[in-house]
Amino acid sequence: MADWLLAARWYEMEPILLDSYAGSNLSLNVHSSLKAIQFKPWKLNSIMKDKITKNVLLTAMLLGGAAFTSQAQVTIFSENFNTAAPFPDGSSLINNGDTFGDTTSFSYGQVSGAGVGGNGAAQLVLNAASGSDGYSGASVVWASSGGSLLSGNTSANLSDYTLSFYAKANAGSLALNLQSWSGEYATYQGQMSTIPVVPGYGNDLSLTPGYTLYSLNLGNTSIFPTEGSFQPNGGAMQVTFQLDGGGATPYSDTLDISDLTLTMAAPVPEPSSLALCALSGLGALGFLRRRQA
Repeated sequence: MADWLLAARWYEMEPILLDSYAGSNLSLNVHSSLKAIQFKPWKLNSIMKDKITKNVLLTAMLLGGAAFTSQAQVTIFSENFNTAAPFPDGSSLINNGDTFGDTTSFSYGQVSGAGVGGNGAAQLVLNAASGSDGYSGASVVWASSGGSLLSGNTSANLSDYTLSFYAKANAGSLALNLQSWSGEYATYQGQMSTIPVVPGYGNDLSLTPGYTLYSLNLGNTSIFPTEGSFQPNGGAMQVTFQLDGGGATPYSDTLDISDLTLTMAAPVPEPSSLALCALSGLGALGFLRRRQA
């Protein structure tokens, strides 16, 4: 009986050992044990079948319990600027009065058909007269609705969010600033910016005369080195687009923004994972019932 168990273990775990002993003087006991196995093959089959069943069920349960997920994109806000502000969702374009350098005047507003694919655009025109500063700047602000809270932005992790938009300009570069509030602009929470705290300028996004798509992850500190206490799950947000001019004055620079969107990545269980969980549970139940029988 001991030889039978020893051979059975060798057969299950190290089948090469049986082949290496075959034909040698040491094969007598092994071969006699194998004869016992062959004489009653149902014993070996039962052992192997139970081990295979257990291993398959264990693997299925482990895989079924694992968190196999895909990433779904939840849209927090999306503005195509197709109508005059205030927009259908209650958001609007506002002026924060922030101009500097050689800027003499600026204007902003919604322009129908000026965006990508025939959509509208938010347009900012910066005028700089002859001056000694050698730079200029002005901005326009998109503000979420003051009459309803943003929804879907359940994550507090900045890396779960992507700000996307198309932009173009005949000259200059673009700086961004995001601000968040709790409730419907109840309490200011904080801001984040593409502008470094030191030296207080630079790190702008480059602009071209044709539309370029920008998809910016809010957790990317190389894009947003100044994160402050901005809360992506706040009730209200504002996005400031600052056009920074440059070069010899005088000049007039025009910035167009199209299809502004903020999305959040949310984990969603894949259907295959849910099916695997169900199958593993049914398999385990069937195995236990068979063992009890």
